[in-house]
Parts: sequence; structure tokens; C-alpha cells
Amino acid sequence: MNEKGNLVRLLDLDDDFIIDLKYATADNFTGQKIYNSNDCYMDRHTAEILIRAKNIFAKDGYRVKVMDAYRPISAQEKFWQILPDDNFVARPPDMAKLKVFRPTHLNGLCVDVTLTDMTGKELEMPSAFDDFSEKASLLCQETSEQGRKNAAYMKAVMERVGFQAYKNEWWHFYDVSTEPTPFMNFQI
Repeated sequence: MNEKGNLVRLLDLDDDFIIDLKYATADNFTGQKIYNSNDCYMDRHTAEILIRAKNIFAKDGYRVKVMDAYRPISAQEKFWQILPDDNFVARPPDMAKLKVFRPTHLNGLCVDVTLTDMTGKELEMPSAFDDFSEKASLLCQETSEQGRKNAAYMKAVMERVGFQAYKNEWWHFYDVSTEPTPFMNFQI
């Protein structure tokens, strides 16, 4: 099993996920490949509760596609270099000053996901992934009713197992059911 600190490779625990790490390709807001591989790592507990959510979705006829999970600090720094705007990209932490940790991609305690049907076709959601507009918000009413319904269903299941949705991005979920761990720069 591939492990690094608290991180585990998700497919080593359960291979029924669709892994499409957007930053392992140029198909993302940067237009550049940021990650070295499509290997999806996350905190062990985060992976375990994501598996619980996946099992609930599967009973309803859906699969989970993971678009981001653990992110090295260096990748966050690269994002900030490309788009230094606090409204869209989290400012990289000053590790010399950081004393308290919270759930983020930098410690593998966040996941960006969507749902597909059993063949892998994505369900309609309120916006595209990494849409930096109000349409990405779970609260935006200017999107399709079906997209909002699908996002609300995904949010309900994710929150039932221990995640908390981020209101400005329908795809982003924090693992709030475990103690945050230090941020890392393990390269994937």
C-alpha cells in the first residue's frame, strides 16, 4: 500500500472511484500540468468516509469522480503565482508562522468530487469544475434546476458521512470529522 504520513492512495483502499485529477493535466484553470501524476492521495480517515459516501451513491446508481484531493504546498504556491486573487485561489501558508492547522487540500483533508452515472458520464451540476463565478456556489439560483438538485443530493450524502460543503464551490468538501494534521509538500 502506498502511504506517506497520514496520506494513503485512494485506489489502494477502494478501486471503484474514477480518478481524474484536473491538475495532473493541462485541463484546469491554469492551463498547465501542475501534478506529476494522477495518483490520488488523501488523509486515511478522509478516504474512509469518502468510501462510505461512495457506497451510498452506488446504492442510488452513481459513481464518484475525484478531481482533486491532497495537494502539495508547492502546487498551491504555483496556483498563487498564476492567479494571485484571494477570491479564487487560497494564499499559500507561511509555514514558519503557521501554528494551527485546518482541513485543506494541503493535508489531504479536502476532496473535490462530482457524480457520474454507472458508465462514467458526469451528472449535470450547477457549473463546470473550477468555475470562478457565482454559478459555482451552492446558493446560486441562476443555474439549472437539475444541476442544483444533483449538487444538493451530493452535498447531503457527503455531509451525512462527515464532510462539510464549501458554499462557494459545489464540488469542494472538507473532512470536519477528524483532527487536522500538518500541511505537507509530498510530491505526487
